[in-house]
Amino acid sequence: MFVFESTRIKNGGPPLHYHYTQDEWFHILEGDFLFKIGDVTFTLKAGGSAFGPRMVPHAFAKTNDGVAKMLIIFQSAGKMEIHFKEVS
Repeated sequence: MFVFESTRIKNGGPPLHYHYTQDEWFHILEGDFLFKIGDVTFTLKAGGSAFGPRMVPHAFAKTNDGVAKMLIIFQSAGKMEIHFKEVS
């Protein structure tokens, strides 16, 4: 399992994508996010959570002014920790 807190200043997020071997769980700590998981699109605010199963396309975007934060959890961790260290 790999867990990290993502603080987002700019609006937007990653493009639609999926993971071959990881499930992904999102828990919103602050701000507003628009999600698309599979064919379902919805908004989450602080306290909300969403699950993105492996092999299901998903994307999210920060939509509020100011700072937004969320926990992102990958199960299993796989190479996700290495990926985020390289892109940060």
